[in-house]
Amino acid sequence: MPNSDICKIEEYSAITVAGRQLLLAALIACFFMFSFSLQSRAEGAETITIYFYSSETNINNFKALKMEFDRYLSEFGTYQFQPFSERETFEQEIKEKQNCVLVLSSWHYTNIYQEYKLTPVLVGSRNGKTSQKNLLVNNGKIDLATINEGRIASASSEHYSKTLLSQMLHDDTLLSQLKILMVPKDIDALMSLGFGMAKAALTTDYSLSTLNMLNPALYKQMKVLAESDEALLLIVAIPEESNEDVHSLVKILQEMPATPNGKKNMRMLGLDDWHPLNSSDITKLEQ
Repeated sequence: MPNSDICKIEEYSAITVAGRQLLLAALIACFFMFSFSLQSRAEGAETITIYFYSSETNINNFKALKMEFDRYLSEFGTYQFQPFSERETFEQEIKEKQNCVLVLSSWHYTNIYQEYKLTPVLVGSRNGKTSQKNLLVNNGKIDLATINEGRIASASSEHYSKTLLSQMLHDDTLLSQLKILMVPKDIDALMSLGFGMAKAALTTDYSLSTLNMLNPALYKQMKVLAESDEALLLIVAIPEESNEDVHSLVKILQEMPATPNGKKNMRMLGLDDWHPLNSSDITKLEQ
């Protein structure tokens, strides 16, 4: 082979190797730029918070509730769960916030939705029902005329308990004389009657039916003294002006019952599913 041809081959080989090296360097640079871009976006992403407060439930283990929800939500993005034990603190925290999700009682939503410019998007359900009745019951030892002679056990906040009693009794003088015994759960309010810790209990129709399975003898003693109108269970609401990340988080909540961990977390809220609200539900909430 002539020397000139050999030189040309060597020059071509050198160019090819150099080209490959340049291409490889370019690909590596692109990879690091892309990785840096993803990292920057992740670091700069806004954390969307679910704020939870229920006037109807006296939850006593907020640490476990937050830990389980945070673990579940971390699988989907930069989301977190923040429960509150006091209504005033909850309302202070959500004031003027736009990109967040709220989980609260239907009674609480009705009281604040106009001031906080909220829109309801989901309602919880339990055993296929999205509503419940609140009941004032005792074990046959007193009636309404003598209800002020002992304490009334309730798992709801004192303010909400007094609101329910006001709606049921329609007697402000009697209401002012009532004493509330706070207990962790609805079923505890009923059991306290059996132990003589209270003379009456504020509970729900669901909890009363549960008592029939747990303690049939005590259930047979129960007498319903008064009841409320049907009320929707927990509501998921969002500010009227929310971004797409908020709507994505609502969808994640709606799909929780489809996974074992999601179902477990739903049970911690006393629910087993979420449903979109219909026009009738919204009318009840915002009347």
